[in-house]
Amino acid sequence: MTMTKIEKNLQNTFNKFSYLLNERFEKKIFTKEDPIRYTFFYAITKEFGILPHEILLESPHPQIDHAEIDMQIPETNQTPESIFEFKYDVKRQSTMPHPLKAGSLFADIFRLCLYKKDNQNSRCFLVYVTDFQMASYLSRDRNRLDDFFNLQPNQELTIKEEYVRNHSETFVKQASKYGIHDCIIKSCLNNDLAESHFVRIYEIFC
Repeated sequence: MTMTKIEKNLQNTFNKFSYLLNERFEKKIFTKEDPIRYTFFYAITKEFGILPHEILLESPHPQIDHAEIDMQIPETNQTPESIFEFKYDVKRQSTMPHPLKAGSLFADIFRLCLYKKDNQNSRCFLVYVTDFQMASYLSRDRNRLDDFFNLQPNQELTIKEEYVRNHSETFVKQASKYGIHDCIIKSCLNNDLAESHFVRIYEIFC
């Protein structure tokens, strides 16, 4: 199937973002979540020719009180609205137990799902960057999340309530913060980076 111009631009954005992140980690530059977001911001403005004022950061989430959308690019005549949530999940940033971190990751997916349900024409993406410790936890067979974390580009994973509840009580409680919603997750990027970092980008369909 021939890729549309929007799909090509998105894939080029994801690849550029991954390249720039890898360069950052190779140089061992101190990194928190904001630089992750701003690196993505740079990549997408360059690829789509978007001006900074055309991107909304931390806008109110319409379905969740006191929650914000990390990045929102409004619809234009040429492109649909795009919503992005970011998570930078490394040991230095958080000492939460791994099941709690994993549950929080799925809570972010369901936040996006809530938005997608009411805005079917919008594109909703989760951008996840993590380190070796969390990658190892998500990849272990006994934790039953390898099919999610190691989902290959263009492959899809269906998430239903039984999938969520087939995990620890800690995971389920955190993942259920905004409710459990049936959805399909499609992998858009699955790259290993320098200094034992990993980047995954998923599109969420509900």
